Amino acid sequence: MNTRSHDDPPVNADPDILRSDPEQRRKLQWMIAAAMAALLVLLLFGLSTLRHASDTPDTRALSRQLEMVFYGLSALLLVTAAYAGWHARRIFSSSQYPPPGSWVLRDTRLLRGNRARGRGWWALVCAVVSLLLAVYAASLPRQIERTVKPPPVHHALRIAWPHG
Repeated sequence: MNTRSHDDPPVNADPDILRSDPEQRRKLQWMIAAAMAALLVLLLFGLSTLRHASDTPDTRALSRQLEMVFYGLSALLLVTAAYAGWHARRIFSSSQYPPPGSWVLRDTRLLRGNRARGRGWWALVCAVVSLLLAVYAASLPRQIERTVKPPPVHHALRIAWPHG
C-alpha cells in the first residue's frame, strides 16, 4: 500500500534541488499576473493622460504629467532596487541560491558557496543599477524643465486660437 501523497517529493529526492510547491507556484503565478496587469493599466493610464495633456497648449499641465510619470517610474525602480538588495542580502547570509524559504516556479537546483555568492553579486548589481536609474528618472523632469523653455504666452494663445 502506498501512503505517499501526490504532492510529496519522491523518497530518493535530491537534497540539492529545491522542489516547487504547487500551491506556492499558483500563488506566485497569480502575483506575477496581477503585477503585470497593474503595470499595464498604469502604462496605459499614463500614456493616455500624457496624450491628453500634450493636446493642450498649457505647457505647465504637460510638465506636471511628465513629473508624475517620471516620479512613478522612479518609485517602481526604488521598489525593484530594494527587493534586489534584500534578495542579495539573503543570498549572502545563507550562501545558497535560491535562499531558504524562496518560492520557485519549477524545481530548481540549489547553488552553494562561491556560485551562490556570484548570484548574490548579480542581484546586488541589479539593485545598484535600479537605484541609479531611479535617481536619474527622478531628476529628468527638472532637466527637461531647464532645457525646454515654454513658448511665450502670446505664442500659446496663437496656437490655441489660430484665427482669432
